[in-house]
Amino acid sequence: MYIWKCWRDTRTRFLINLILIFIMCAVVTIIPTWFGGAASYQRGKAASGVENMWASMGGEVLGEFVSLVLLIEALNIGAGGIGAEFREPTLGFLFTRPRRRRNWVWTCWLVGAWELFMIALAAVVGIFGGLIYLSGHVYTWRLLAAALPLSVGALAVYTATFFLTAVARSSEKGLSFGLGILMIDLFLPVAAYFWHRDLTSILGFTRAGCAWAAGSQGPFPGLQLTIYAALIMALGLGTQFVVERMEV
Repeated sequence: MYIWKCWRDTRTRFLINLILIFIMCAVVTIIPTWFGGAASYQRGKAASGVENMWASMGGEVLGEFVSLVLLIEALNIGAGGIGAEFREPTLGFLFTRPRRRRNWVWTCWLVGAWELFMIALAAVVGIFGGLIYLSGHVYTWRLLAAALPLSVGALAVYTATFFLTAVARSSEKGLSFGLGILMIDLFLPVAAYFWHRDLTSILGFTRAGCAWAAGSQGPFPGLQLTIYAALIMALGLGTQFVVERMEV
């Protein structure tokens, strides 16, 4: 089965990244308390101290550090999906099988999407576990919901790279194009500041979603989530359109 091939080609990298990001997030959550940082906390302090710790570590670490790590990982997974078939090359064989090309496209995409979601969830669980260890109890279960905006933001970058890889018929070119789009997205807040306009960026969306999950009073970015979900679907269908009309 093609799903097994996709899993076999990526399982080593996926498992290593899964373990590393879980450990890294748990450690990053606990370390600041050893140096008396802004998020430092001692068991038995007032509830406001717990609230500050969960908000700062959950919102800032997830919204800033983890978001950026996931977006970079999304580039690698997106370029290594269907782009790997161009590099090997194996599309000539796959396209002669008695199955529609759309099956190959969506199977490959789903394996990468599942891996991204699991990595995002591992990061959230790592920070969640670290915060429970520090505070001695669960301040808010809502923090686990941060996996949703983190996954959607990463999937937007992943699917864009996946699409560009198919258009360029090269994993290297797709990675370069995807990196360019990500760099533009990262500079959108700077452009918004000088243009005095409200520009939506993927990192801004994940930051807002993680802040909400960590207990912030701000609203959940539901409109942005809908926009990015529609973009993901459009890019996925665009990849299918390109591959179905591709000559091998």
